[in-house]
Amino acid sequence: MISSASTTRWTVGRMTRLMLVVIASLLVVAAFTRVAYRGITAAKLNTGEIELTVMHWSGEGGQEEDRIVEDSLHAFEAANPGVRVKRLNPGDAGSFYTKLQTMMAAGDAPDVFYVGYEGLANFAKLDLLLPLDKFVSREKTSGLSDALDLDAFYPQTVDAFRFDGHRVGQGTLYGIPKDFTTVGFYCNKDLFRAAGVPFPTSEWTWDEYIAAARTLAALPGITGSEFVTWPVMVRTYLRTHGCEVISDDLESIRVQEPATIAALETLRAWRHDEVNTLTSGKSKIATGASVFLGGKVAMAGPFGRWVVPSYRNIPSSENGGFDWDFVPLPRGSTRANCVLTVSWSIDKNTRHPEESWKLVKWLTDARSQSANARLGLAIPTMKSIAESPAFLDASLPPANNQGYLDAIPDATVIGWPADATFERILGSTMDQGLKSGDLTMTQAIAQFQSSWNTHVQFVPGGVNPPRVPWNMLSAGALSLLGLIIAGAAWLWWRGSSSRNARAEERAGFLLASPWLLGFLVFMAFPIAMSFVLSLTNWRGNGPLSSADWVGVDNYAQLLWRDARFHTAAKVTAYYALLAVPLGQVLALGAAIVMTQKVRGIALFRAAWYLPSVLAGVGVSILWRWIFDSQGGLINRVLESVGIPGPEWFGKDAALFGPPAFAIMSCWLVGGSMMIYLAGLQQIPRELYEAAHIDGANSWRRFRTITLPMLSPVILFNLIMAVIASFQVFTQAFVMTGGEPGDLTRFYVLYLFNKAFELYDMGYASAMAWILLVVVLVFTALILRSSARMVYYESLRK
Repeated sequence: MISSASTTRWTVGRMTRLMLVVIASLLVVAAFTRVAYRGITAAKLNTGEIELTVMHWSGEGGQEEDRIVEDSLHAFEAANPGVRVKRLNPGDAGSFYTKLQTMMAAGDAPDVFYVGYEGLANFAKLDLLLPLDKFVSREKTSGLSDALDLDAFYPQTVDAFRFDGHRVGQGTLYGIPKDFTTVGFYCNKDLFRAAGVPFPTSEWTWDEYIAAARTLAALPGITGSEFVTWPVMVRTYLRTHGCEVISDDLESIRVQEPATIAALETLRAWRHDEVNTLTSGKSKIATGASVFLGGKVAMAGPFGRWVVPSYRNIPSSENGGFDWDFVPLPRGSTRANCVLTVSWSIDKNTRHPEESWKLVKWLTDARSQSANARLGLAIPTMKSIAESPAFLDASLPPANNQGYLDAIPDATVIGWPADATFERILGSTMDQGLKSGDLTMTQAIAQFQSSWNTHVQFVPGGVNPPRVPWNMLSAGALSLLGLIIAGAAWLWWRGSSSRNARAEERAGFLLASPWLLGFLVFMAFPIAMSFVLSLTNWRGNGPLSSADWVGVDNYAQLLWRDARFHTAAKVTAYYALLAVPLGQVLALGAAIVMTQKVRGIALFRAAWYLPSVLAGVGVSILWRWIFDSQGGLINRVLESVGIPGPEWFGKDAALFGPPAFAIMSCWLVGGSMMIYLAGLQQIPRELYEAAHIDGANSWRRFRTITLPMLSPVILFNLIMAVIASFQVFTQAFVMTGGEPGDLTRFYVLYLFNKAFELYDMGYASAMAWILLVVVLVFTALILRSSARMVYYESLRK
């Protein structure tokens, strides 16, 4: 008979679970209802009205930048009653370009959107942007008071969005620049005073820069300077020495010239041969604009105006912070700087070109540029606004706003080949020389030339590959599907023994049809489509009709000639060899501990499991700080016992990068631990009791009872762990981005880079199928070898 107390506890527990289910159900229903309500109640366009879609990103300006754009669009709607504007903001620039690519491929691109100068050639070459010259020419003769006058803009910013089919800087105009920046260094004035170093002027030289950095580095706990090695900054630095990595016509490589090598070796020596003169690029935390905020780095750069909104949050010296200011880039044998700019551009296939042009004019006029100038994020592209108090506001730091403008006469747009792979390969190889120091500059340059030449020589499908015969492929696929359905129906009819059996089977198929339909549409079709795309050169940001048939060329390039692919495969394999056994041993050990019958064991189990369900981005950011080579938790612990901590994601990344990710994976073993725990609880206790009576010790009981009885669970967890180890993405994307070089570029991260950053969807599809084959092979090998190692009790009876 069940006691009253037990009944009460059972009733309370059941009611609690029921309430949780009801609450969860209500939340789901409410969410769907809200979405449906918003769709139903969305404002309908009146007769004669049109809707424009605008897409932009929010950078360092954050919510304030977002608000400025939104206010400007509301004002445009008020001034143009027949036009409504739908605004999209995917977040940062990376998310923006991914969404833009997806929308373009779907034929639903926004009418007006941001285009960075570095991406113009690629978009223009693919014929995705509307030429604006006819609109500009019409403006000149219109006589309108609000006519757009390109002469009012800094000429470098306008030329940044001209493209003649080969190089940027001349030819057709594809965008109106909204803002721009020159670059230089941000300096901690308090540290300069403490070290007795005169504050730099706009005329300073690289000799003065490095002398100041060395003197500042002598202060306790201070690093002289941060020097970012992004490709555009390296090229700008080289230009101050009269050097370049590629000729102005983008035809010949110049990086192997003695003067270029000498300038790069000097920069490498500053970073790696001197102590604390420059930050060594030890991790993503130890580089970038954020290092300046802590007050331990005296100079940071080369950066543009985009860091100003965050730097303005630094308290003044009187309030416990420090005073800072900006100074343009030092000069070498010549003065040089670069123009980094963003435009508003129009989709080539917009249905409303005239209204889109009006909106572009509105978003780049004096009123809009004045509002953006007060944010401090960039320099207005209109000279009159840049030279007005809207930008030269002395009440807010930096005091030397004029320094950005002083650099303009010597600033040029850094030209890049239309193939974005050039910048990627250059950045990867320069990183290994300048950032991590793994290679000498001579070795890095040789590697760059080899990788670039291999890439250039790869012409998938030949010079004039044929178009993909989509009609023929569609007809073939439909015919094959019809044959499969007809064959299945015939086999079903032949195999059915009675009318009642057929009726039951029809009912079963009918009930399963929603899932079958969903599988065919959302799984089988995309899988088949990805295989077809792997045999094409489809870029991913245009219609499928633009794809050319290249056969197995993508696979041949990957397997035999793509050095970055080979590096990504090695990094992934190294990680898998460490993470899989380490994670499984830890998960099994934790599960054994969790079988103990102690007070509060349920809380401990929940604590072990919780990290496995936390957001991957948040966990990655946490571990990024833990692995920081300068003050990170792990290195502090190692140093406390006399072991020098490695530069996990710096010069030691080749050896310690994948192990760092393997250590991080131990944080996520909660799922495997729970599966092991369930398996352990199914092992009959009588077996342990009998073994104990026979005198077996703990290790013998574990080896002869636990492992054999748990072997099916071990097999399952092992297969899942192997599959997961080949799919590392979020951690690498957030923590390192694959840097330095390609030393932490995992397979799936490289696949993502190819698909959504380099717009090579056909190549990425081939990578996905190679990954599938590799996973299938490893899974088959594990299953094949399991026959002698896995014990199934049901098969022994």
